[in-house]
Amino acid sequence: MRTVLVGAILAATSSVVWSADVFERHSARELQQVLEQGPTMPRITLNDAARLKPLAANLSSPCVVVRTDEGNVAKVLLGWGLRKGGEQPTPVVLLERFVTFRSDRPDLTTAVGKEVMLFPGFGFNLDIGQVVPEGHGADIEFTADGAVQPLGNAVVVPLNGSQLPAAAKAETYDPQSHDGVVLQDFAGQWRINADGRWKGEWELTIGENGRVAGTFLSEELQNRYEIVGQPGAAPHHLKADVFLANAQMQVDAYLWTTDKSQMAGTVTLTGRKFGFHATRIVNAP
Repeated sequence: MRTVLVGAILAATSSVVWSADVFERHSARELQQVLEQGPTMPRITLNDAARLKPLAANLSSPCVVVRTDEGNVAKVLLGWGLRKGGEQPTPVVLLERFVTFRSDRPDLTTAVGKEVMLFPGFGFNLDIGQVVPEGHGADIEFTADGAVQPLGNAVVVPLNGSQLPAAAKAETYDPQSHDGVVLQDFAGQWRINADGRWKGEWELTIGENGRVAGTFLSEELQNRYEIVGQPGAAPHHLKADVFLANAQMQVDAYLWTTDKSQMAGTVTLTGRKFGFHATRIVNAP
């Protein structure tokens, strides 16, 4: 059987290196603002979704924001289509990607997933990321006439275009514009892989007082963790702490002194030391 989906890209290769896109960069803060501004919709159809602005030129699938019946905040990319089988094709909706943030700790997630297909009458609980039967806390349901509608105390608000702040107009800082390494050269977005266990992106900023601050966006869990750091013993050395959900990771990072596009070093967690490598993301969204 084949599945025909509107606006869905299901194929991916393991050789593609993960990099956060506009969907993943929408944090709980932006989603909460969308919910506060409204308007809520009692149901959303394919025609309703077609009127929404895309999140980005390369991310055209419609996105909705959901406040679940437990008060958590979720974002969902949707794709409508038909599933072949039987005498007539069956309408379906694909939850292409979804992320649910905790209400008590908005930087942490309670459920993350992708490519979940809902048939008519199926409900989905975004708090646990599972298809559930009636009466088991479903937040959204796919109806027989092809609509996605909230259930119980859940509310749905369409995301009409990206809600991320506009990119700054100021000239981009170029670490290659000078010889040697200065602390500001650590600033920017980095694709990080620590021992194959902690993958994602670091976003680092340097304050006027030399204080290093930033966030770690986890590829697997979509959690955001605070980063605080300071200069190390050498100009190309940075010491930082990443405050994970239940632990603190110490980072010793060394910036390459040639093209300044790479960092390497060690991370220490609960007394165990691991290696890491990071590559600068150029022209990040």
